[in-house]
Amino acid sequence: MDPRVEKQLTQLRRKAVDLGLGPALKLVRDNIAPTARRNRNDDRHLALLLSFVLRENSNCIDVGAHRGDVLRTMLRHAPRGRHIAYEPLPHMAASLTTDFPTVQVRQAALSDTPGILPFTYVRSRPAYSGLRDRVPDTEDVEQIEVKVEVLDEALPADYRPTLIKVDVEGAEYGVFRGAQKLIAASRPHLVFEFGAGARDYGTTADEIYTLVDGDLGLRIFDLDGAGPYTLPKFRDTFETGRRFNFVAHP
Repeated sequence: MDPRVEKQLTQLRRKAVDLGLGPALKLVRDNIAPTARRNRNDDRHLALLLSFVLRENSNCIDVGAHRGDVLRTMLRHAPRGRHIAYEPLPHMAASLTTDFPTVQVRQAALSDTPGILPFTYVRSRPAYSGLRDRVPDTEDVEQIEVKVEVLDEALPADYRPTLIKVDVEGAEYGVFRGAQKLIAASRPHLVFEFGAGARDYGTTADEIYTLVDGDLGLRIFDLDGAGPYTLPKFRDTFETGRRFNFVAHP
């Protein structure tokens, strides 16, 4: 897209949000944009999956909890579980702490190495925030620093999750590499996004597939229920962008 046009569209979107037209814009986007329609369908299927997989006392980890949409569903189906939510943006982590007092909210990102790292906060599109700057210059961006934890090191030794959801804008590979012991011990369902954002981290479909299917021994399906994916099919799906939300389980 022409940068000038993209800038104009961004300005119009911000103006519409300022005028209180954000919900109307979302409704239009959800019914027109193919990616948005795919997300909407996957969200429905994810809610159905949670209703089947979770018991009242199941434990869940929500990595990239954002505003808590998935976390809310987790709590509805597993009200007595010990839930942990990871959200690196300070204001969103604070909101989650207020909105979900029974959940342990951790203001941190996840990877395979702990520390403090630069983090791109996309003010105009918070859902695109991440450890890599992967948005056009037309977006409103702020560079901050965030704490980074490793799941295998950060959780109590007796903690066993039934389900882990990971939506971290392309950084999924690092999250899984840092959670191999936990996943091997708990054998949870993994719900994860793996799309174009992974390219900004240099992650290939082969690497994710080898780690999840090979090293962790989990079969990969999409949220329509198709699968288990073979490596060629997973590679082709990634390259074409036809699917970007997946679930893996034993």
